[in-house]
Amino acid sequence: MKKNSATVQIKQIAEQVGMSPSTVSIVLNGRGDEMRIAKETQRRIQEAARELDYHPNIYARRLRCASGRQPNQIIAIFWNDTFMESSMASFFKGAAAAVEKNGYQVEFVIRLFQDGRLSEHRDVMSIRKYNGIIIAGPSAEDIAFIDGERFDVPLVLSSRFSEKNSSVYADGYLIGKECARLFARKGIRTAGYVGGTKGTGSSSLRELGFFNTCEELGIEVRPEWVCKEKSKDMEGGYLCARKLLSLEEKPEALFVTYDTMALGVLFALMEAGVSIPQQMALVVYGINRMLQQTSPSITVIGSSVEDLGENSVDLLMTIINNNITMPVNRLIQPRYIFGDSFSIQED
Repeated sequence: MKKNSATVQIKQIAEQVGMSPSTVSIVLNGRGDEMRIAKETQRRIQEAARELDYHPNIYARRLRCASGRQPNQIIAIFWNDTFMESSMASFFKGAAAAVEKNGYQVEFVIRLFQDGRLSEHRDVMSIRKYNGIIIAGPSAEDIAFIDGERFDVPLVLSSRFSEKNSSVYADGYLIGKECARLFARKGIRTAGYVGGTKGTGSSSLRELGFFNTCEELGIEVRPEWVCKEKSKDMEGGYLCARKLLSLEEKPEALFVTYDTMALGVLFALMEAGVSIPQQMALVVYGINRMLQQTSPSITVIGSSVEDLGENSVDLLMTIINNNITMPVNRLIQPRYIFGDSFSIQED
């Protein structure tokens, strides 16, 4: 019986490292930790596999149909589990749009990872498992891990920028700058800021762009009007807003840099009887359809999760189909959706 190339290569790797083919196969299939194989042994096998350019046909028997059409590309979406479930639905709506528009043959696999712990999935981030990987919302720690490794599978970071890996991102500094400019157009002279204590590179740039431009335009942002919470969710937004409302002097407008905190801010303002936008205007980063359904509806700036999903899939498939090895970065331009919480028209 004729042996396929993958089997021959596994035997070659086994001979090179002096181990059994079964041990090599277990490691190359990402089950090294599960089978309690030593990390050093796994490292030696993986290095030998790279040296011998080991690339088996991923799930070929399952994916090729009798008609002989091209097999699907197996794309893994590594999803930061701190993101809202609604964001995942929007992301895949965009991903589906990319597939339909371009006729891609794709099968998606979802893998959740904990914020800052993407490195724990190193063993399965390989071309032996997937044709390509999209990493949605990696933290600064996750990006440092990715940039410090050499992967044999095409990667695209979604909603984050990287100089070493391909990415789809929005310009955080520009978004912060645009929000400050919007406040200035309305004649606002005092502004507050709501964000997270542990920001990503993108959120840090939004903060910097906002603060720098407010200073340039003469908009006052006092230290006590800057509130950051560890929890970047509804509760965190609520706590921040309550702190700001407890102050004797309050800003005319707030820039909330996470859409996940927006509803908490809105509820706190409404609970306190604050008139929006007359007493306090509100602009939120992140295009989230839920925020247009509230009363009052919320003005947002940014890119939608659907945009990120569509562009991430399209960029990854472009890289795969054209064998691109250099990092490719795709910038998504920000846009506004105006709601009741802030308008450039006269009140």
